Formats: sequence, C-alpha cells, structure tokens
Amino acid sequence: MNIDLRLAAGFVLGGGLAAVSVLLFRATLNTAPKRPHYSAIVAAAAVVGAAAAVWPPSVVAAGALLAMIGVPAAAVDVVEHRVPDRLTAPLAVGMAITLVTAALITDSVPSLTMALVGAAVWGSVLLVSFLLTGDPGPGDVKLAPSLGMLLGWLGWKWLLTGIVGSYLLAALIAGLGLLVKRWGLRDGRMPLAPPMLAATVLSATLAALST
Repeated sequence: MNIDLRLAAGFVLGGGLAAVSVLLFRATLNTAPKRPHYSAIVAAAAVVGAAAAVWPPSVVAAGALLAMIGVPAAAVDVVEHRVPDRLTAPLAVGMAITLVTAALITDSVPSLTMALVGAAVWGSVLLVSFLLTGDPGPGDVKLAPSLGMLLGWLGWKWLLTGIVGSYLLAALIAGLGLLVKRWGLRDGRMPLAPPMLAATVLSATLAALST
C-alpha cells in the first residue's frame, strides 16, 4: 500500500477512534464540555491516526492508543490544566502491553529494552523538574513514560527529538499565546500535554519517513 492510501486509511481509522476519544474526554472532564472541544478532539484523533498509518507496523497499535487515550488526555489538560490519572494509567498499561506483544511477534527484544529506557528517561526528566520547580504538573510526569516508551522503541535519536521538541513546541505555543493575548505571564502553567503528544507523533512520523 502506497503512502497516500496509508494516510487516507489512517485518517479514517483515526476519525473512527475519535468516538472513543470523545467518550473518554467527557468521562474525565470535570467541567461542561463545549462543541469546539469535540471538533478539536475528532480532528486531532484523525491526524494522529493518519500519522500512525505510516509508522512501522510494530508501533501502529501504539499510535491507535495515542489517538484514543492520548488525545483526550491532552484535551483535558487544555481545558482544566490537568492530565487525569484515569487516562495516563491505562495509556501506560496499554502501551506496555502493545510493545511487549510487538517484541514477541517480531523478536525485537533490543527495541523493547530501549522502550523501557525511554519511559524511564522521559519520566525521570519531568519528575526531577517537578520536584525541583513544581513544573510541569504531576499529570504530565505520569504521561511522559507512555510517550517515552514509544519513542524509545524507535531509538535514542527519536526519543531525544521528542523530548526536546515538546519543549520547543511549548515555547512556541506560549509565545503565540502571549502575542494574541490568549495567555498572560501570570496565568500559571501552560498545558504541556498537547506539545508532548504532538512532539511524540511528529518524532515517530519523522522516524518512519527517514527509513
């Protein structure tokens, strides 16, 4: 299947998975959701699905998990500045099961080892930052291992790209927010889960396209 067909199939699949994303978003949100939230979630899930369609077969299922669970986790962070444990915990478990299964099927024990290292590295980076400064929030710390697992599976280069990229995207979003007066310097913590998710998807996609 050529890349155009894979993208189209992934976009449709992601759109289908958006139904789960919306349900999880509604179930974990404390405030009343608004119609634009749903539109954004459907669009984001479709984009993540399209991106995952071009990833190596061993991590396509991991991409589906990001569309179903990672997208609503990021959406809740945007709305309420928190990442629910009810989403980070199943995402971590699902990611671990998915990659262990992939390792058994493809005999990729080194990749699985790197996935575990990736989870520890990204999780530790944010944990140390949280303990020293109080930022990012605890939800972001709990989200990091799941994303680190995926990028660790793909290799050190892509793990580091994802980590650095998440901070660059966060800085870019913060700068744009200040320009349009969406955020002020006194508004507190900017949601980090969306740039973390976006950087992970971008890094994994670049890894796939570079092979």
